[in-house]
Amino acid sequence: MKFWMNRRQVFQYTTAAVTASAVASLSANRAEAADVVKRLAKRGYDGIYARQPELDMESKGDFYSGIYTWRGQELERAAEQRAIELLSAKKIDPKKPMSWGEAVALIDKDPLIAMTCRARTSHQKLKYKMVQDYYHQHADEYLTEMEKADKLGPGSLELNPKMVIPEYTAHEIHSMPGGYVGDEFAGHMYDCGTNWGAYVDRNYQDGAHIGMAGNAMTPADGKVKRILDIGTSIGQFASSMKRRFPEAEVWGLDIGGPMVRYSHMKAADNGIAVNYVQRLAEDTKFPDNHFDIVVSNLLFHEVNYTGTQAIIKEVGRVLRPGGVFSPTDDNKNPETVKGKYTLWYNYRWNHEDWYADWHRIDFPAEFKKSGMKVVEVPNTPLIRGIKA
Repeated sequence: MKFWMNRRQVFQYTTAAVTASAVASLSANRAEAADVVKRLAKRGYDGIYARQPELDMESKGDFYSGIYTWRGQELERAAEQRAIELLSAKKIDPKKPMSWGEAVALIDKDPLIAMTCRARTSHQKLKYKMVQDYYHQHADEYLTEMEKADKLGPGSLELNPKMVIPEYTAHEIHSMPGGYVGDEFAGHMYDCGTNWGAYVDRNYQDGAHIGMAGNAMTPADGKVKRILDIGTSIGQFASSMKRRFPEAEVWGLDIGGPMVRYSHMKAADNGIAVNYVQRLAEDTKFPDNHFDIVVSNLLFHEVNYTGTQAIIKEVGRVLRPGGVFSPTDDNKNPETVKGKYTLWYNYRWNHEDWYADWHRIDFPAEFKKSGMKVVEVPNTPLIRGIKA
């Protein structure tokens, strides 16, 4: 794993749509802030997004999006059917409860299933490499861009370059080079990577995150003055919560300095006043009983067992009585043998290093231990926590 230092050393050492009015409003915010944040948008904007700096990147991004969609639909369907056929040939009930190890032993040698999983990891590595190569080749101008935005608003940025980075956070999660802490352009890679992968066709103009914000549970008394997004990554959830609650003080927290730096630049570019900080989710430094709402999106599958326990405990501390925790994660185990095999494959080969820990955590029990009442979200596997 490569860990980049300062700019002089850097190369040495769902489908949820935003309405036209919302996009126009955000674009207007950016125009008003244009004299504050000068975002590099070499090919202009697509709504609230700066276009890819080169047409070649945009074209390849479209190709990677197409590959992701094809694999997720056609190839996965064929692999699922193959797994059923393999079990049928061995006279095994496909609905029989089975461990990861048993699933691997049964279907690991099948070439179609192996190709399906390999397509995922190859897709990840290729798209990230393309983005990383471009920004490293143009490092000076893009590092200068972030440096200019660091101290500008709206919103604020706190970086802690001397903080101790826990080992478990320094992994190359889902094969992103350097993970969230090890490359100055982690935010740029994550932004492209998720739009060409996990959020393809589902997050245009941050639509998926705006939908998450709209679904976030609120305190029964209706008071929303302070909001915290833990594991904010590139800040889309935090910014979306600010859109929903424009009068609230919103904070986005992540261990990755490059992530919150990119988050601040993007939010400021769109005139959205969110405060981004580089801190640990298990040690936020905020006072007791401080927040009305805490949210998180896809955080816990990237955190180890003890880290998850500590984070939930910290959430219970910083929420005020009656405050609400609205995470989007669930750790429901896949029911099919193919699903169990894919889970293992991602754990083993796609650098989803904490999948096993994630599936061992008893989230309702941890919520209760931290002083939160557990509320189930109807028709979903999700839960919410309300501080007593």
